[in-house]
Amino acid sequence: MRIWHQGFVELESLPDYIAALTSHVRAVAWPGVSVDLHGLAPGTYTPHRTAADIARDPTLVEIGLRQVVDNIRRAEREGYDAAAITIVQNIGLREARAAVDIPVASYGEAAMHVACMVGQRFSVVAFDHAIADIIEHEIAQLGLASRAAPVEVVDTDYGGVVEAFARPERLIDAFTKAARRAVDGGADAIIPGQTIMAEVLWQHGIHRIGTVPIVDAVGVTVAMAALLATLRRAGD
Repeated sequence: MRIWHQGFVELESLPDYIAALTSHVRAVAWPGVSVDLHGLAPGTYTPHRTAADIARDPTLVEIGLRQVVDNIRRAEREGYDAAAITIVQNIGLREARAAVDIPVASYGEAAMHVACMVGQRFSVVAFDHAIADIIEHEIAQLGLASRAAPVEVVDTDYGGVVEAFARPERLIDAFTKAARRAVDGGADAIIPGQTIMAEVLWQHGIHRIGTVPIVDAVGVTVAMAALLATLRRAGD
């Protein structure tokens, strides 16, 4: 089985992230499942902007959304069995599902539903104040508002997260503080708000805050894509 991973960053600009994500998907993919990594085209936002800039700006997000959908159309043409969108806001998910017949899973949707299975209330812990409202809206769109504690925000920025692949201590400390606020607010499952931050945490074994689990949203999204593809095959 082949799964097309679709991210919202220019992967070529983040070699440490590519290396980490490659090892991660290999570790979590089911036997017989291969995951091929894809992101946005080089030059989509660099050199003057970051992926966080286009994710938070409604006038720019369409640039990335179009690429997500076009790439998943390409995945279907090239014979992939499923696609996995690793974006907490589920950017392009509904549009891609309308455009292709192959199953499409997404980070936000998959992680939030799994979080409801492992806890009574979940909280998304993000590093960007500007997307907190977007995440809250997406939670409501999924019908999960009653199962969600407020979004908490980590005291860092995109540059600090990228830097954490080499020097993780500051990000881990800032994430832990924000996650503890979420736990104090009633969350008993935590979802890292952005894939790139989640990858730093996973690589350094940050899987719990006390007894509260941190959902491996990348692993859950890959697993959900594989499950949906398996169910589709069984129904054909």
